[in-house]
Amino acid sequence: MKAFDILRSAHHHLSHYAQFPALFKDIVPLSPDGDAAEGKSKFLVIMDCLYLFFVLKVVPRNYYLFGFNVKKREQFGAYMDELVAPLLRHKLYKSLWNDDYCSLVNDKYLFHCLCRYHGIPVPEVYGIYYNGSVKGDGSTLLDLMDRQGLERVILKPVRGMQGKGICFVVRDGKGAKMEPVQGQDAAAGRVDGQREEFIVQEVVRQHPAMSRINPHCLNTIRLITLLTRDNEVKFLAAMLRTGSGTAPVDNFSLGGIVIKVDIETGRLRGPGFLKGKSAKQVARHPLTGVVFEGLEVPYWNELKESVTQAQKIFSELKAIGWDLAVTPDGPVIIEGNIEWGTTGIQATNGGLLTPENRALFSQYGLTFRG
Repeated sequence: MKAFDILRSAHHHLSHYAQFPALFKDIVPLSPDGDAAEGKSKFLVIMDCLYLFFVLKVVPRNYYLFGFNVKKREQFGAYMDELVAPLLRHKLYKSLWNDDYCSLVNDKYLFHCLCRYHGIPVPEVYGIYYNGSVKGDGSTLLDLMDRQGLERVILKPVRGMQGKGICFVVRDGKGAKMEPVQGQDAAAGRVDGQREEFIVQEVVRQHPAMSRINPHCLNTIRLITLLTRDNEVKFLAAMLRTGSGTAPVDNFSLGGIVIKVDIETGRLRGPGFLKGKSAKQVARHPLTGVVFEGLEVPYWNELKESVTQAQKIFSELKAIGWDLAVTPDGPVIIEGNIEWGTTGIQATNGGLLTPENRALFSQYGLTFRG
């Protein structure tokens, strides 16, 4: 091994072990009104966490969310760490993601243009907004909305992640005004002074069956695909994401709910998982009362066909997490993600490192402990 590779490996290991002082402080506790059993004694929980951190190299912040408190230790090896974890992130970029092509999905406008060129269904994007004007013609956001006959649009940072920096914009008597999004700082009201590039995207109208779950947000599907060396697309896992309240966001990290979707049938397999300051299981939506178990996602086969086509187009990125919405006319791909989170998908589906998925990862030289 070259000296540089040794130093880089040492750096990633040091970054991992540097997280040890906050090891127990960062664990998301069980909700006091949840249904999950406490399970093991405090001593066994501590020993489990040390095993996860030092042997499996997994930070145990999701110990209770993943049900490790009622699982045997030999079952822990099926669970991946977060993809941003120092040791795992390095392995994945080296094996699955060609860094030269990451901007194809990280840049939302470029992603939109490529999908449109290849006939992949995506929401309409009306332009890029920066520092008070629309790039290209210099018009204001209000002028653009007037030309398109739009009352409401969504602004997304061109290179944003995890729903951060997103805002909804509506017309009012004074111009274009931002609608605050829960868990994020909204500017004092006007959008004209935002010194960041945003795509101006349509507000997607979702299928009535999806709206019934929660009409206040766009309920989306996260579906993870992997492109094999034989150019075959495999589905690793899927989940539905919905907001837990009236805020127009469905992100798990912002207090949303996630529920497993059966890959074969497109039906939800409850319960759902809600993670705020604590972890909790929910059988029905707390706002609408809709029962998750057995609910069918419309256009499921078409949805899988869309991501299969897209994964083959973005072939230099071997594993992508797709976010999709379902409209009355069929599915649309909202975005593709390389550093797709593992928290929600493993809370709902169980560990991603099944024997089948391990075999798929091994095609690219990826091996995991456990």
